[in-house]
Amino acid sequence: MAFTHTYRLRIGPWGLVARVSLDVGRVETPPPEAHAIGDSPVWWVPPPGVVPADEEWMRFGLGLVADRLDALRPGPGVVVLRVLAWEVPMLPDYQEEVAAAAVVECLRQHYGVEGVDIGVTFDRERNRYVFAWGGTRANGR
Repeated sequence: MAFTHTYRLRIGPWGLVARVSLDVGRVETPPPEAHAIGDSPVWWVPPPGVVPADEEWMRFGLGLVADRLDALRPGPGVVVLRVLAWEVPMLPDYQEEVAAAAVVECLRQHYGVEGVDIGVTFDRERNRYVFAWGGTRANGR
């Protein structure tokens, strides 16, 4: 079953918003367009038309929870996560890290996949949000 989730965050003078639609299921073999997430039996399909930076951050976020996604595989085969749609309605207020945060939060809220704690602060000097993934800052790359 597919779910759409809107990620919203506002700490500083501006906010971050992104909308992601995900579908997670088990299949015998991954489809040809799927990409492996590390060494796990979890594969993912990026959304159509995604820019490379967003794809990279989504892959980073999914890598943080791949071991938990594997628990959705009751039996043989692989788990395939399809990102059906990705939308950033307010592009001027966007940071690429939101792609990772949005997929992790969507999986937590709609699929019961506990993810890494995402800490977010606002750096007023740089006028930028700073993300900490499980207590560690990372640039996803």
